[in-house]
Amino acid sequence: MRRTDGAYRWFLVRALPMRDEKGLIEKWFGTFTDIHDQKLAEQLLEEKVQERTRELRLTNEKLEASNADLMQFASVASHDLKEPLRKIHFFSGLIKEMFAEEASTKDLDAYIDRIISASSRATSLINDVLSYSRLSSENLVEEIDLNNIVGEILQDLELVIGEKNARIQVGHLPVIQAVSGQMRQLFQNIIANSLKFHKPGQSPVIYITSKPVENTDYPEMKDAAGQLYEIRVKDEGIGFEDQYARKIFSLFQRLNSKEKYEGTGIGLAIANKIVERHHGLIIAKGTKHDGAEFIIVLPEMQPIVHSDEEGQAKNELIIK
Repeated sequence: MRRTDGAYRWFLVRALPMRDEKGLIEKWFGTFTDIHDQKLAEQLLEEKVQERTRELRLTNEKLEASNADLMQFASVASHDLKEPLRKIHFFSGLIKEMFAEEASTKDLDAYIDRIISASSRATSLINDVLSYSRLSSENLVEEIDLNNIVGEILQDLELVIGEKNARIQVGHLPVIQAVSGQMRQLFQNIIANSLKFHKPGQSPVIYITSKPVENTDYPEMKDAAGQLYEIRVKDEGIGFEDQYARKIFSLFQRLNSKEKYEGTGIGLAIANKIVERHHGLIIAKGTKHDGAEFIIVLPEMQPIVHSDEEGQAKNELIIK
């Protein structure tokens, strides 16, 4: 409203009608409140929010560009690092074959075996670090049948399963919305872990089961969308002390010597990150010398809010 000095100011007006015995309005009773300063403060706050949103959007764009550069660097660096390792591995093998017939080469064989083993471990480490870094990129979600995923993994591991005479029992697994490649990584790492850490002199035994559960069973998952599924991968291997249940998901964390059990210490860290990115939960349980169990809880749906170019919220199935 305009004041006597010609300036316009915001007012909040509230009024109630006062009626007579016949219900007719005789007069109005109410208040006029000058809220001009409050209104200006709201507008200022709105402008600051919009400015901050623009700044965050620019920062996010810079981070995405930086992440893309890092991904490209990791890919190039891994290729450049693996090439000399391939040559070390290849030519060490040739040297070993060339002197295989000579009796005085026992020490040489041992040294070359160490070179080959070290180059193989370095190659595995590069591959695992690259796999871990790639989990930061966006991936579209699709409906996948975990029965098919696990079935394909067991086919890929057929030689190892045969060599170790392993016995793997798989129950019925659910159909969920997830990133297919990441689910393959998740279950391959867990199954391969159980195949690796079996008791000396005994064949690995692995049980994979699944059942639907309620949000109340896992309070950490109370905001998950759709049905929750609990998937358990249990083995009868060497196990581990329960105090290390969370520690084993850390990068480069090993509970056993690399001389006795090969690996880079990244596999379970990758599994943990994949589950987190799918808004799930992974729990490890173990008893030393008496097996280990991994409990994976995944939501059936993956609702993720993503902003379009205009900054309007929209629903897309994207793992970010």
